[in-house]
Amino acid sequence: GLPQLKGTVSMAAVLPLAAVRSIDPDALARSEVTVQAKLSGEPGNALLNLLGLDRMVATGNGSALFEGEATGVWNAPIRLNARMSGTDLDAAIKGTMEPWSSDRKADFDLTMRRVDLGPLLDLRSSDSHARNVSLSSHVTLAGSKLIFNDLDGTAAGARMRGHVAVNFGNENVVEGDIGMDTLDLASVFGVAVGATGHDAAEPLGGSLPKGWRGQLAFEALRGVLPGGVELRPVSGIVKGDDQSLTFDAIKGKIGDGDATARFNIRKAADGVALKADVQLTNVDGAALHYGALAMPTGRASAQITLASQGRSASALVGALSGSGLVTLERARIPGLDPRVFDAALNASDDGQTSDDTKLQQIVEQSLSASPLPVASVQIPFNVRDGRLRVSATTLDGDGAQAIVSGGYDIAADQVDIRASLASTSAGSANNRPEVQIFAVGPPSAINRTTDVAALSSWLAVRAIDRETRRLDSIEQRMTPSPVPPPATPLPATASLSAESSEVSATPLATDDPPLADAPVPKRDPRRSRAQSRMAAPLPATNSLSTESSEVSAAPLATDDPPLADVPVPKRDPRRFRAKPRMATQARSTAAPQAFNAPIPPWLARLQAPFATQPARTSKPVRRRQPLVLRPSASNPSRPAF
Repeated sequence: GLPQLKGTVSMAAVLPLAAVRSIDPDALARSEVTVQAKLSGEPGNALLNLLGLDRMVATGNGSALFEGEATGVWNAPIRLNARMSGTDLDAAIKGTMEPWSSDRKADFDLTMRRVDLGPLLDLRSSDSHARNVSLSSHVTLAGSKLIFNDLDGTAAGARMRGHVAVNFGNENVVEGDIGMDTLDLASVFGVAVGATGHDAAEPLGGSLPKGWRGQLAFEALRGVLPGGVELRPVSGIVKGDDQSLTFDAIKGKIGDGDATARFNIRKAADGVALKADVQLTNVDGAALHYGALAMPTGRASAQITLASQGRSASALVGALSGSGLVTLERARIPGLDPRVFDAALNASDDGQTSDDTKLQQIVEQSLSASPLPVASVQIPFNVRDGRLRVSATTLDGDGAQAIVSGGYDIAADQVDIRASLASTSAGSANNRPEVQIFAVGPPSAINRTTDVAALSSWLAVRAIDRETRRLDSIEQRMTPSPVPPPATPLPATASLSAESSEVSATPLATDDPPLADAPVPKRDPRRSRAQSRMAAPLPATNSLSTESSEVSAAPLATDDPPLADVPVPKRDPRRFRAKPRMATQARSTAAPQAFNAPIPPWLARLQAPFATQPARTSKPVRRRQPLVLRPSASNPSRPAF
């Protein structure tokens, strides 16, 4: 239905009777007048509209009540005492004001025990940041300048103090200093861009200053960032003009390090444009965390530059871009214990890794035992379309090397991290055991998994190689070593040469028959044993019988020297140049006899090479012509053998 307003207004004055009777205006003006008013409205916003407070505070759907009293003398300060209450409103003022002065003046105490400042901050009345705000201050009005001194209050659970001066003129200017015990930086930034208390698809810029300018310095004992990161203390300056709002010279201490930042929000043709610069110096990495996602322990430094533009909060996040560089010194990366490979090798040698499931359990327990120490590393990253990406970065640790990559989707609030941990002590340079680690999910509940397929394959190859070497070692121990053949002693050349001069042409005095009776072989008897016994073919009987008397026992007339003149050799005759062919004595024609002369004892006493080894020569063996007995020249008709 229509809003309903009810109220009463009463005025009371104490007038001198004489002044009334004489109708003395000056006397009546010096009389004290009291005006009392009591108004109620349902809903309460109707009463706020009547009093012109609807753009500053809000009351709930219930009724609102205003009670006020003004007492004073004409052209003199008026004592004012008023109170307003409602569902989300309880405020009172008490002081003096001079409405008759050409230069407006007022001096009163403002007390807000409970108030909803949603309309002033462009927030919904249901937003917790605007509701239950309490404030007290001594307010002074001098012309167009309103000053809030001794400001003390609480907002969103934070205590604040300070003073603020507002100048209402051609330009509305705000100046002041605010000190707080706790400052939610993310909420303040959201209020500044108009995103807090609104849907992500709603247009931004409702809370940007319109026709306002000035600066407000702030300082807080504790500043809170998204994810619970704290800055102790934090300070900065909020500057604004008709088109932009800047958070400048933001400084804070975080993790025994320094943090500086600057944010600029400006109206643009496509909504709101954002630029941000953040720098961290020598910060304890453990102090930088977002949910369960935390920076490794160590000293961290970072430089980050971001920019975006959009009509709504979702568009602003989706268009976020930038880059940065994170430097870690003396870092200790959790969940990457390099001793995991020693545990896997020991388990494999003990037969505890019969399948990948058991190996995965051993690896997961070992990975979380100790961190991976890294002396120094630089991690570059970039932001594009609201997604933070970390390219593959190598972390050289003590005993292992990790390659880390991944990213974070800001709009979806999802983390995707991949790490490959490889041993630097086990395996070869091109074949190292490694483990894959994956971490996905929201930062508040990251799901971590481990892939041991590569490690399992490496352990299997190692086991096969070790078994192969073991079998080869057993086979080598079982195989006997070959025995080298005995070396054959060579004849003493020096002694032979020394004794060669002592050899006489006369045979030695031995039991051997004279060499004249021993036939000289024409070829090596070992090459043809079957021909060792040579016999001349039998001639015709009648011819032999008639001509036997003509055969002489004397040797044939040849150029060969007699056998008696041949020296006895002291060494293998095959090592010397062939001797001239000796003449062969005539054989008896009575009956052919086989060549079967006994071996002389002096010949048997010679060394083995004389009887067993062939002649070592590269020259081809010259085959000699068979022995032929020629008849006498006086009887040419005699057949030859």
